[in-house]
Amino acid sequence: MRTLSLLSCTLVGAVAIHAGTSEAFDPWHDEARYEFEYRVDLTSIPAALGESVQLWVPMPFEDSAQQVLSVEVDTALAHQEDRDDLGNRIASLEWVGPAAPGDEVVFRYTVKRAPSIGIPADSVSASHDAPTRYLSAARKIPLAGIIAKLGAQEARGHSSDGEKIRAFYDYVYKNMRYAKTGVGWGQGDAVWACESKYGNCTDFHSVFLGMARSQGIPARFVIGFPISSEKSEGGVSGYHCWAEAWDPARGWLPIDASEAWKARQADAFFGKLPSDRIAFTIGRDLTLTPKQQADPLNYFVYPYAEVAGQPVDNVKAAFRFRRLESPLAAR
Repeated sequence: MRTLSLLSCTLVGAVAIHAGTSEAFDPWHDEARYEFEYRVDLTSIPAALGESVQLWVPMPFEDSAQQVLSVEVDTALAHQEDRDDLGNRIASLEWVGPAAPGDEVVFRYTVKRAPSIGIPADSVSASHDAPTRYLSAARKIPLAGIIAKLGAQEARGHSSDGEKIRAFYDYVYKNMRYAKTGVGWGQGDAVWACESKYGNCTDFHSVFLGMARSQGIPARFVIGFPISSEKSEGGVSGYHCWAEAWDPARGWLPIDASEAWKARQADAFFGKLPSDRIAFTIGRDLTLTPKQQADPLNYFVYPYAEVAGQPVDNVKAAFRFRRLESPLAAR
C-alpha cells in the first residue's frame, strides 16, 4: 500500500504555518485552521485467509463553528463515504484476509474552527438538528430511577428550560470530579458516574444528558479531538467530548463541564466553547452506514472494524495536528 509521510501533501489554498508564538493564539476569541491526520493501522485487525473485513472511520462534520476545507484519503483500498441518520460522516472500507505488513489508511483534513456559541433556534434547519431527536434514553443513559430523581431535584424552582440547563450543568460541575482511576470510568454510564461522582468527559456529560432528557429537555453528545492551544503542532493522545442542550430561547447551547472543572471556570464553558477542538460525531448508540452487524456503538470517534461480522477490539489509530496561519481574531 502506498503511504505518504506525515502531512507531506500540498493543500490547495494552504497558507504558511502560524509564525507567531503559541501565546499569540487565543482559542476563546481566535479562529484557527488545523491540518489533522487520522492514521489507522490495518495490521491491528486480525483476519484469517478468506475472512471478510469491514472498517468504519468517523469523519469531521460541519456546522456553524466548523468547516472541512479539504479531505485527502491515502489508501490502496476502495473506500466510500456515507452519512448516518444523525448526519455523521462515515468512511468505510472492505477487504478479504489479513492486511499486509505496513498497510494503513490515512485521512488528512484541513478544518477551519471558530469559537462556538451553538446553533441559534432560528438557524436550525437540518433534520438531524431537530430537538425532538434527542429526548430518548440510551443504553447507558436511562431516564428513570436515580437519574430522573436527580433531574427533578435540580430542576425544582426553575421555570425556564434555560434555567434548568444551567442548574444541571452546575450540579455536574460541583459534584463530579475528573479522574481516570479504578474501573468503570470512560463508558459514559450515567448511573455509574452519578453514584461514583467521578470520571472523564464521557461520564460528566452522560450525567448531564440524563438529567436534561429526564426532564423533557433535548440534549446531545458531541465527540471529537482536543487541539492544544499551547503549541502549533503535535500528537493527540485521545478524544474529547462535550454536550449541547436545547434552550428554546437560544437554540443548541454548547457546554463542557469536564473542561470547566479542570480549568475551575464554570461560567466560561457554559454557552461558549473555544476553538481548541475538532468535532467528529454526534450521538450515542450509533448505527453506522453501512450498518454494522454487531450492536450499536456506545460512541464513535475511534475506528471500528468487524471480521466475519464480529467486532474487533483495539483497532490501532494515531492522530496528529498542525495549526496553520495566523488566526483570524474575532475580538
